Amino acid sequence: MEFQDVLNKRNSTRGYTSQDVSDELIRSLVSDALKAPSSSNTQGYRIAIATGETKDNIAEALLDKFDKGIEVQRMKGLKKIIRGVLSGAMPNGDFKLDDYPPELKKRAFECGIGVYNVLGIERGDRAGRNAWMRKNFEFFNAPVAMFVFVNGERSTYSALDTGMFLQNLMLSATDKGLGTCAQASVAMWGGSIRPFFNIEPSYKLICGLTLGYPNDDKINRFQPTKRTVDEVCFSEA
Repeated sequence: MEFQDVLNKRNSTRGYTSQDVSDELIRSLVSDALKAPSSSNTQGYRIAIATGETKDNIAEALLDKFDKGIEVQRMKGLKKIIRGVLSGAMPNGDFKLDDYPPELKKRAFECGIGVYNVLGIERGDRAGRNAWMRKNFEFFNAPVAMFVFVNGERSTYSALDTGMFLQNLMLSATDKGLGTCAQASVAMWGGSIRPFFNIEPSYKLICGLTLGYPNDDKINRFQPTKRTVDEVCFSEA
């Protein structure tokens, strides 16, 4: 594709066909991603790639956490805390998933509402929302799940470098007819993913990434509204 076409076409893909992605193609995407710039060429990121049985086993572990978490949410007070700890539903990731500040929360809310509107899930339909959220931990049935780690000893600037690496990977995937969806959600239970790979302790899970061939599900046509150039630029003092 022309570069502008790749930029316009890239989207968060939340529905995939059953077609496998070859190891050769995956390696090609990662090779393209590695052309991203980084601070002093430190390249402070690593990835873990799961397909087949490994991916399914990770999904099973994450779904167990999610289902227990939903059960705990229905409880109140001290019972909720105790049950959350004893059941293993509490987050065990490397980073705390902080809430959005007001300026950002509004856009996150609008994006969520946009997704639910496309899916036909009403605002008060908690069961419908939980069922959709659960699909995150099935990786939306994508044939490939990637887990992106950042060097925790220099997390701020290595995270910046990791973002550029990740963007390269997503754009390369788009150019090759594939879809992707970055997933902060899976990092919530990063401790449940570590046992499946040989991961150096200094590397911290910052997000996941689904990869595969997009299907024709209507959710893949959802495009959230982006800020304008004027909105994103600070004005002069």
